[in-house]
Amino acid sequence: MEVPTKRFGIVEVDESRILHFPEGLIGFPDYRRFIVLDLDKGGFLKWLQSVDEESLGFVIIDPRVPFVDYDPVFAPGDLQGLGACRPDELVLMSVVTVPGDAKEMTANLLAPLLINPEKRLGRQVIVSDPKYTTKHQVFAALQDLMKRTG
Repeated sequence: MEVPTKRFGIVEVDESRILHFPEGLIGFPDYRRFIVLDLDKGGFLKWLQSVDEESLGFVIIDPRVPFVDYDPVFAPGDLQGLGACRPDELVLMSVVTVPGDAKEMTANLLAPLLINPEKRLGRQVIVSDPKYTTKHQVFAALQDLMKRTG
């Protein structure tokens, strides 16, 4: 299937790669079908693209890459509807905000995305831990990681 995107133009995607977010994302409840595209060659940054709205896309990242101590606790209800019994059955991602100066990019660790890759289901949840916010600085952490793996 062809998916029009503002960032990448038309992208050919196998329908089996579409992720379904039955509740949508926070602030975007009406958009429920997304695909994940690679954004960089190293694979650290990904792009979560709405299948139904070409201008709706988000930079996402596995938050445990730059934040190795990130270990949110999820309520049983957070896993409901994802077809998973335990959090380790899910892929964890965070939305990244990239302002004009990329060195100021931040990750939202307060409201991560939980994705069941086998069921192709996702959900954005809010973590009830005061140490996590919507704006954790990631640029320096990613730079260090790229130097170590590069």
